[in-house]
Amino acid sequence: MNQIKAAAIYYVKRNIKLKDFIKRVLIVLQFPIVLIAFVYSKFSTKNRNLWLIGETGTDAKDNGSAFYSYLIHNHPEINAMYYISGETAAAARIHRMGKSVVTNSFQHKVAFMSAKYILSTHDGYSIPFVGANWHDFKAIYGWLTPRLQFVFLSHGVSKDDESGNANYQRTRFDYFVTSTEDEYEEFSSSRYGYPSGNVVKTGLSRYDVLLANSDGITPKRNIVFMPTWRYYLADVDDEEFTKSRYFKQIYSLLHDSNLNNLISDSQVEFYFFPPHHEIQKRMKLFDLDETKVVPIDTEASVFSDVVLSSSMMITDFSSVIFDFAFLYKRTAYFQFDLEEYRRGQYKQGYFQYARDGFGPICTTKDALISEIQNAISDDFKIARIVKLS
Repeated sequence: MNQIKAAAIYYVKRNIKLKDFIKRVLIVLQFPIVLIAFVYSKFSTKNRNLWLIGETGTDAKDNGSAFYSYLIHNHPEINAMYYISGETAAAARIHRMGKSVVTNSFQHKVAFMSAKYILSTHDGYSIPFVGANWHDFKAIYGWLTPRLQFVFLSHGVSKDDESGNANYQRTRFDYFVTSTEDEYEEFSSSRYGYPSGNVVKTGLSRYDVLLANSDGITPKRNIVFMPTWRYYLADVDDEEFTKSRYFKQIYSLLHDSNLNNLISDSQVEFYFFPPHHEIQKRMKLFDLDETKVVPIDTEASVFSDVVLSSSMMITDFSSVIFDFAFLYKRTAYFQFDLEEYRRGQYKQGYFQYARDGFGPICTTKDALISEIQNAISDDFKIARIVKLS
């Protein structure tokens, strides 16, 4: 029954026309709230020419917080505000830094309707109305905020084929931030359909933070494992999740006796730091208490600190590895389900791991553990890139 329910939810999410119809109905039903927020915004002098910045609504560890910090310290003349909720260290840091508003609160709605720019690493989280993304909000309520513009700050370097979901007809982003020349050319191509000038090549704000803080810091003997999420597992329960190939492969690696002995004997720290909140919600299932692996809570840590203090990063497909490559540090890929990933999540894009990747590609845990041993023996210096089976 759970599998049927999960499959039905996943079908709705992947069926673009059906999903869009449901979302637009929800948005239309919120017209009274939207209108009230709009009226209040006309009397909100503190929100004039506002730059409303954020990420997923509960965190501050990515390009949103990095750009917000930059504005606070370098452009105090800009009226900047950050949206974030929760009693977390991240929220406390933002509150100390400058103006903020609780995500999805009425004040957030008023600030949104008052703003000049919305700048976010994510689309839907930044829109304080249930089920709304930027495209749908503009289509239905754009007449209320004709001058409001959305700047997609990105939460990583896009490397896969995202033309189905990230094209201009679906996003309507006024500005789309890119980093590398290849990424810029990809999103500037006719396949994505962005008007001239909408795609900009500025790099990521968090890279500036890494660069500014990298001088004088000697990385510790830390290895950080950051696998990305699988969207097609989002709606399964814990029992079904533990039956997935994704869970079994990661669990097997983290509990492998050879890996744990290597960690202990080599006196290195091995961190399990999945960046996506969907994995963080299921961390207890990995049962790491009896291992040498240290889990990291994304809400209680600062991503840049982890990157700067570590000597090696392992991921499967996450673009966070670009951060490590930016700092010229040792990397490796653990790609145990490439075909399944391409079939259920992202299709092959311009970036080819064998040609463009920043480290060896390991398809089995034994090959990965061997590469970790090599990295430790090499004192984490950059090694020749080879493909391991």
